[in-house]
Amino acid sequence: MRPYQEQYIENAEKIMSLSDTSGEIPADVDVFIKIHDENAAAIRRIVRENTELLRQEFFPVLDNIVSADEETIRQLEDFAAHLASGNLSLDIFLHYKIHNALISYARHWKKRDMLIRELYHTALALFYIQENMDIIEDRSYSWKMGMLFGEAASFIKVYDQIQDVETRGYIHRSMGNLALSYNIFTDGEKKLWAMRRSIEILQDPVYREKTPSLPWDTYLYKSHQERSTAMGLLRRGDTDQRLIREVMESAEYVWERQRENSRKKDTTPALRWRVIYQESQYYCGLQPLSYLLTQLEKMYMDCGREDFSQEGMYGNLFIPAVYGNYLQHYPEYKKGKRDIMCHMNRNVVDYVHRVPNNQLNDKLMWYLLTFLRGFVEYPGEMLQKHIVTRLIACRNLDAYVFSRLTAQMTRMLMGKVIEDCPWLLEGVLSCATVQDVEKRREELLQFAFDGGMLHDVGALGLCRMLLMSARSWMEEESAMFKYHVEAGVRILERCESTRPFSPIARGHHVYYDGSGGYPAEYDRAANPVQIVTDMVSIAAYASRMTEQATHHTMPICTPGEVMEQIRQGAGHLFHPELARIWLSMEPELTAYLQCGRREAYLEAIRLIRGWEEER
Repeated sequence: MRPYQEQYIENAEKIMSLSDTSGEIPADVDVFIKIHDENAAAIRRIVRENTELLRQEFFPVLDNIVSADEETIRQLEDFAAHLASGNLSLDIFLHYKIHNALISYARHWKKRDMLIRELYHTALALFYIQENMDIIEDRSYSWKMGMLFGEAASFIKVYDQIQDVETRGYIHRSMGNLALSYNIFTDGEKKLWAMRRSIEILQDPVYREKTPSLPWDTYLYKSHQERSTAMGLLRRGDTDQRLIREVMESAEYVWERQRENSRKKDTTPALRWRVIYQESQYYCGLQPLSYLLTQLEKMYMDCGREDFSQEGMYGNLFIPAVYGNYLQHYPEYKKGKRDIMCHMNRNVVDYVHRVPNNQLNDKLMWYLLTFLRGFVEYPGEMLQKHIVTRLIACRNLDAYVFSRLTAQMTRMLMGKVIEDCPWLLEGVLSCATVQDVEKRREELLQFAFDGGMLHDVGALGLCRMLLMSARSWMEEESAMFKYHVEAGVRILERCESTRPFSPIARGHHVYYDGSGGYPAEYDRAANPVQIVTDMVSIAAYASRMTEQATHHTMPICTPGEVMEQIRQGAGHLFHPELARIWLSMEPELTAYLQCGRREAYLEAIRLIRGWEEER
């Protein structure tokens, strides 16, 4: 690698280390905040340095990639490999940018083998990026991923002309991975065709004889793994006998391979494939749902609560999500499984709290968000809104502090509105008159506070991206961040305790006059608590612009600067009457912004320690 590339890697690793808040929290909260702020300042400096390195050294090369010499190309490939190595990818977007540029280089110079390889690596990078978006069922990157895998796979037509064994392997791997680009619910037939075609070629003795050194059985195994997950079609009621036969065939193939490997290594089969095998038994009509639920319970109880490996995370986080999803779809089982489900819910929060921060990877967050989307809420037990609050504190103290500042300032603003302009709240929480508003003051204050705490829950899945970004965001990352709104809505809509707050999550980034913000299709008139959403928007803005560590790439403003920005944004960014009321509270809000952050960190630490004591 070139010196700037080595420096970038070193800096990215420093950021990861500085962002690590695992270990003992100092007893003195002021000491904790001092260390935390010093680390945040260091991260900001590193981010600026890395951004400048890329601006001066990296992007000029990518902009003129076709004129790069072979040594530069080799160094870029090495750089890309380091950016995506291990469980904690240092920079998957930069990794993607490099491989995407190398496609252009390979096309220009007609380097066929290189083109096939780069098509594969670029598509695989998009797959990992897409995983961050699957939680909200957005498939923005899937079509390009499919095009890239499909183009690489299409070279099967000139297979005999390609002599390099590794390149032939990329063709088969691309053919097998093509199915990943299709959603089982919307593109089920295309996905099945891709899987069938891959398995057909992998079983063809002609191809095996042409390239005997390739790991054919491994390729075939992975293709069967993918086809065994085609139960999505069966979940929606598809009764096609060929599909049922193929899913069961692949599930049996994978299960037997898992059992064989476990016997050799004296281990147990991987949990994921144990779950999929049992699910296939149910969906293919071989076992009833009661049997499946019992098997899930057994697998969950066998999980080690101190196991923070990928296997441990799957068992402790994903199995409860799967179990809860079945109870959601089959409510006749919900009442009888109350104790088991509540036990799982409590353990999930406990487990997430104890996961070391250096294992704060994308898979953990995917599991966590999947759990929240399938959370089963029971009256008198843990409510989702309380679990979400604890999870935010456990996984990202800065996110908790940001939400806590927003919540308290929203509550303060609500109190002033009740005093000065109660008519603005008519229609909120069924308040028909000013008298109703005054009678339900405490309820409205609590609603405002909870709305502030929960409004940004969708960003929980992006906290690693926020915490550990080694540079300024690229356009694609900024666009991805916007999806946290819909992610939050999907989480909050699932349960009774959080459903009233979903409109706040959906609308808190939309400009008051509708001229900007996101989502573009937002309808103010459809929001029954729009005035509270407008309150949260102002409070969140003030919190975000003054917070030291939430976004390392954003400028930090003083409370006075924020007040002036709100003044200028009245009627455009912010509700004009609320902005007026906010500015009238400048002394107390400024005082809170100066001391509230410490209070929020103290509360987060107490919450975490309290939870530890409860254990």
